[in-house]
Amino acid sequence: MQFFIPLAVLASIAPALGAPHVQALNKRTLDPATSNTKGVCPAKEACSASKVSTAIQAAECSHNTRVSGTQTFAVFVTDHQYDSSHGAPYGTCSAYTCTAPTSAQMTDDDADCWTFFWGDEGESEGYGTGCIEDPNTGECGCEDSDGTFVPGSSSCT
Repeated sequence: MQFFIPLAVLASIAPALGAPHVQALNKRTLDPATSNTKGVCPAKEACSASKVSTAIQAAECSHNTRVSGTQTFAVFVTDHQYDSSHGAPYGTCSAYTCTAPTSAQMTDDDADCWTFFWGDEGESEGYGTGCIEDPNTGECGCEDSDGTFVPGSSSCT
């Protein structure tokens, strides 16, 4: 018999277990970034973040849009307290809807920073990360927009 625990439930118990948690109430839509730049962040964003999510996987930041409207880029900064957890790196994902920074504006060299683009502004093609992992088992999957983790799937809604 298999048991599936929705991420919303995991989010409520994970802090007590000392594990990173998932922002279960965030609206998210499976729509992977189309390019990325690792190790560099914009020196200054053209607007304030539309949504900031903490203690999430870089893969969640790169695979899911987190805003209503059109997300243009997201800046992920690693939080090393979760380095030994399934799905690491974990950190803070700030999602933006304004014009994405140009390569000339990407001047903040920081090994802990990763910028994901929903356009071709990044240095590398694609979303750049591995899969979203179940924080307890490490199994790959994806999240539906309500935060439910679907093990083994890559076609969440």
